[in-house]
Order: sequence, then structure tokens, then C-alpha cells
Amino acid sequence: MQLTSGTTQILRGLWSSADNNIYAVGDGGTILQFDGAVWTKINSGTTVNLRGVWGSSFNNIYAIGDGGTILHYLP
Repeated sequence: MQLTSGTTQILRGLWSSADNNIYAVGDGGTILQFDGAVWTKINSGTTVNLRGVWGSSFNNIYAIGDGGTILHYLP
């Protein structure tokens, strides 16, 4: 199966807590979340390139990027 993210930005980091909870981050502040069926864009509030994503659970997610950017997301 092939899934399309819907973004033209380069994606640089990926983290998952389950098959239906996957996060991807990338250029231009891109954050995407996959719910098992579709990718949804999340407003990051920044335009810096994001390079990594990690979480301690499905609802406690961190993204890091250029210039020392650290984002914390609590869905």
C-alpha cells in the first residue's frame, strides 16, 4: 500500500507510538500526523526546518529543528 502525505515539503523525521499514530516533520515547519487512514497537517507555528520528532507517549510529542527550535505538542 502506498500513502500520499499531501505535502511537497521534504520530510526529515518520523516517530510512531502505534500504527494509527505516526508523526512526520520536515522543511518549512511541516508537521504531519497519520491516524491510520489519512495524513493531517498540524500548524507548527514556525517556518524553520524541523529535523526530528520524538514522543514519550501518543499525546506528548516533541519536534526539533534548525536554530535550536524545540516544539512541544500535546494533542
